[in-house]
Amino acid sequence: MTLDELSSLLISGVHVTMEVHGLEAATYVAYRLEGERRDPICGPDGQTLQFPSRYAAQVALRDAGVTEATFVHRSAYNEMIGMDTAGQDTELRETLRLSQV
Repeated sequence: MTLDELSSLLISGVHVTMEVHGLEAATYVAYRLEGERRDPICGPDGQTLQFPSRYAAQVALRDAGVTEATFVHRSAYNEMIGMDTAGQDTELRETLRLSQV
């Protein structure tokens, strides 16, 4: 799904749940959640859109008509302090309202 397709879906009144994952230092990817499925937002060429910052992802989603998104940042904190929590993800989840200014 592209940003334009996402925008059309929102205009038609469909509720959309979005997550944005911070993958690396400067790479963020937006996903549309549908049940257990997580589909990345793609560019016109079909490639997954990668945003250079959290702010860039917020602006793009807001401009597409998204009003709320959950930002997910995974952490290796448990490994850094030596906790034996194999198989458990440590992540920060923050849901933001994306205001239309």
